[in-house]
Amino acid sequence: MTKTRRLELLAMDLGAVELLVEEFQIAHGLAPDGDPGPKTLAELRPAAPGAAAPIPKTRSGVRDVYGSFSWTPGRGRSVEIDGDWAERNIRTFELHTGQRRRMHRLAGAELVDLFERACAASGYTPKSVQTFNPRRIKAKKNSKLSMHAYGIAVDFDPIDNPWRGRRKDGSPSLLRQNMAFVEVFEAAGWSWGGRWSGGLGDDMHFERRAPRLPAGVRSSPPRNP
Repeated sequence: MTKTRRLELLAMDLGAVELLVEEFQIAHGLAPDGDPGPKTLAELRPAAPGAAAPIPKTRSGVRDVYGSFSWTPGRGRSVEIDGDWAERNIRTFELHTGQRRRMHRLAGAELVDLFERACAASGYTPKSVQTFNPRRIKAKKNSKLSMHAYGIAVDFDPIDNPWRGRRKDGSPSLLRQNMAFVEVFEAAGWSWGGRWSGGLGDDMHFERRAPRLPAGVRSSPPRNP
């Protein structure tokens, strides 16, 4: 092969690489210049073993960490996620119980680990584990997106862990009876909905977002209603 031909093939290869880089940049919301700069390389590199994405506190922080997407209202609380955000970010993870659940790629592995540890620490293993669900918080026109829409929230046994922490028979929710389960998630920086509304909130709900309550509040068990 002549030197000229090798240079021709090299030019063709570089052109193809540049095109692929541009497509990758567009898909990840970066400036499509074909040049793999620091931001592009950061997206290309997998997270180091043991490394974890930061846990955001605000909604803007959630979008910064987990990515943003446009959406259109569906029926009731459901929404339709526009574009390929879900395809790029939502993955299926297997829990130690054998259940397979969809979560954001930056939260799923952590959920698998925390769930197993929480079950072992408390002796309580929830049967129902509800995760990624594109929906709003309420079925209202101006309602914000649920963290389930980002794939960073999970509901455990909704019937046995209802709002205000009391089951139909008057007994405390199963999570309030097994606070060691909650403590495993909170120690990892996740929020528990049972801390909301003065400690009488959404018992079933956990999300990979920093607590919104004052420091120290989440370290003490909520009172049973």
